[in-house]
Order: sequence, then structure tokens, then C-alpha cells
Amino acid sequence: MRGWTEISVRTAQQAVEAVANVFHEAGAGGVVIEDPAQLVARADEFGVNELLKVAPANGKVTVKAYLPVNPELELRLETLQQELDRVLHLLGVTGETSLQQVDEEEWANFWKAHYKPVRAGNRIIIKPAWEEYEAAKDDLVIELDPGFAFGTGNHPTTIMALMLLERYLKPGDKVFDIGTGSGVLSIAAAKLGAAEVAAVDVDPAALEAAWENCERNRVTSQVSVLPSDLFEELPGRADLVVANITAPVLLLLLNDLPNHLTPRGIFIGSGVIESQFDDLKEALSEQGFKLLEIVGEEEWVSFAADREQL
Repeated sequence: MRGWTEISVRTAQQAVEAVANVFHEAGAGGVVIEDPAQLVARADEFGVNELLKVAPANGKVTVKAYLPVNPELELRLETLQQELDRVLHLLGVTGETSLQQVDEEEWANFWKAHYKPVRAGNRIIIKPAWEEYEAAKDDLVIELDPGFAFGTGNHPTTIMALMLLERYLKPGDKVFDIGTGSGVLSIAAAKLGAAEVAAVDVDPAALEAAWENCERNRVTSQVSVLPSDLFEELPGRADLVVANITAPVLLLLLNDLPNHLTPRGIFIGSGVIESQFDDLKEALSEQGFKLLEIVGEEEWVSFAADREQL
């Protein structure tokens, strides 16, 4: 049975978003925030005994993420802790970090307790595979199992990327989804009418989760799931390229993007922390792109761009 390491940071409320960003940058597709204040505010939904168990009186918030146990784990944890220390020092707050090993069954049960249906844009609903949901007439329901934590669909970067897909994808488009993770963006593209979608990732576990989710949503006739580092294994051009990855990887991707996008094709980027967006804007301009739309939520920025007419 495959195992997971749970990284838990107990810190002040003002550091929650920064800690979650560190986890996201480290490749933890799913982050859980346990905020006692929110639980107390929703006391009518919980029994008193449950609140007493999970809502400590010290006002601290716990942020949790999960990384798979593999040969790279030790280095990833060391790098992650260094970045956590740096961020907490800049904010002038403390943080208590703890590690715990959990097996795959424990991990799956944990996610099932926290992962609920969420709406993205006007029509897209991300529904956990184990949850019931009564769809409205025009809803496009994506049934998702996050597998190895490669995105549950409810992170702001995913929600914003889905919103932009809904606005800019045209029926019949060919789509490249770079760093597909759970496959949620590729599935959404197929359900929005894309004729052909290539979903790529470098992580075998992500590819497995993405393909299983494509099968679950019956889009395998439109979506192919491929191992590839950015565009390495993707010949030809797409009408739309979407990438929900980190800002440094987006900058690398931009170097080769014009060779893989049709002349007036759309590029949707997500996974960018607001403080990093100026570098992305400059790189987009250098490659001949103009911004069509910028959306933001919390400290995250997503955008849609196309190439200016030459």
C-alpha cells in the first residue's frame, strides 16, 4: 500500500494563505485549512461535542498538505521547511510543523470528509465521486477522485482556470493541458466541446489519476493522457493551451508556447501568486501576447491571453 506524509503547520490566521501557497508551490495539489473560528461561526451545523473536539481556544489555524512517500520526499520536505521558515519569519509569526505518516486508505478517508461539490463559473460543477449532487439543467458535472492529491478542483487556481476555460474555449477546439494533475481541466475542456484534448504531466501518479478521472467522466474519446515535460511530446499546435502550474514553470513554458499555439490561439495560465505576476506580464509581452482578462482570488492570479496580430 502506498503511503503519504502529512505536513501540518499550526500558525496564526494571517499566515494561512502564505503557508498554503508554500504547500502549493511544493506540489501538494490539495491543502486543507482547519480554522476553529469558522467552525464556531457555523456552530448550528455541528454538535457541541464535535466543536469541543476540534476548536481549541488558542485561536491558531492548522494548515495541512500531503506528499507521497517516494525517494524524493526527504529533499522535498527539507526545501519545504526552509521556505516555511522564511515566510513565517517575514510575517513575524511562529509556526509549529509536524509530520505524520498515513496510509492510502487513511488519506482517502480524510479527503472524503473535507471535499464537497463546488461550482466554477456559470455551468461547471466539480463533484467528488462519492458525493450526491442534483444537477441543474445546464450544469456540466465533473465527477472527480483526487487520487494522489493532484488537485481536488476547489483550489482558487483551479476554479479560476475553469472559469476562463468556460469563457474562452470554443466548440471544436484542440486543447493542450500542461501539468494536468487530476485531469480536471482536460475533462472540463472536453465537456465544454473541445474536439481533442492532450493532457500531459511528468508524474506517473498524476497520469494514472487523470486517466481514471477521464474514464469516470466518459471523455476518453476526446482526451489523451500523455507523459511529457511541458511540450516535449506534443507535436503540432493547439487552439487553446491551459496550464495551472507554478509561475517559474509558466515562465519556462512561455519560451516555446508560440510554436505550439495557433496564430490567434488562447493561452490560459493559473497558479501564479500575485507578487510574481509582473514577471509573467513582461514575459507574455516579450513573446507577443496581449492579456485578454485577469482574474484574482485571495493571493492568486489567473489570466487569459492571445497573440497579437503580426
